[in-house]
Amino acid sequence: MGKTYCYIRTSTDKQDYLRQENILKEKGYINGVNCEYVEETFTGKTVKRPIFQELINSKIEKDDTIVTTELSRISRSVKDFNNLIDEIVEKKKVNIYIIKENFNLLANGQMDAMTKLIMHITSAFAEFERNIISERTKESLKAKKEHGTKTGHKIGRDKGIWNTKENFIKTLEIMVTKKIGYKKAAIITKFPIGSFTPSINKCYNKYNTKDLEQILKNLKGDATEWELF
Repeated sequence: MGKTYCYIRTSTDKQDYLRQENILKEKGYINGVNCEYVEETFTGKTVKRPIFQELINSKIEKDDTIVTTELSRISRSVKDFNNLIDEIVEKKKVNIYIIKENFNLLANGQMDAMTKLIMHITSAFAEFERNIISERTKESLKAKKEHGTKTGHKIGRDKGIWNTKENFIKTLEIMVTKKIGYKKAAIITKFPIGSFTPSINKCYNKYNTKDLEQILKNLKGDATEWELF
């Protein structure tokens, strides 16, 4: 009887393996008891993931089994998954058991036609889902670039509308009266946050003080154009 490897994958380091581990344990796969957990953090767009490649090229042998919680943990590409089936299942005679889709590819010693058909359909839907997610992400990023940032501020040339001497004074007034930091004040006045530090540093140097109330008084009486400030 061969060994069992449970392949666990997350796409980013912000995710953890716990959900997949719990599913495996519920099915009776206990790391170090009757199987070995193989964990990896890597995108699912490609099967050329270092730990997965080590598993299929160096570890697995005939009659071994690879278990995973769902098809997308192995691959979201129809072409890549089909190639894996040819290489792992057909040639190496290694079983693949996918819990969610209930695929047990060599349960009867060979793959039957119906299992292949259902597997290809499911793999196609996984790839379709990945493409939809990718398209939505690109559309979202495009919309943000066109209409604003995460804070809702306009980007690009529109920043100049709010980067004025009058608005800078207003921002300082809010900081003083509300006793809040410049970032919160800038959100209220829409003064570009990235322009605040260079502007306040110019005031420190010009007026030789870091007292905001004194800077406000000096600014209001200063006739220097903002562009030449």
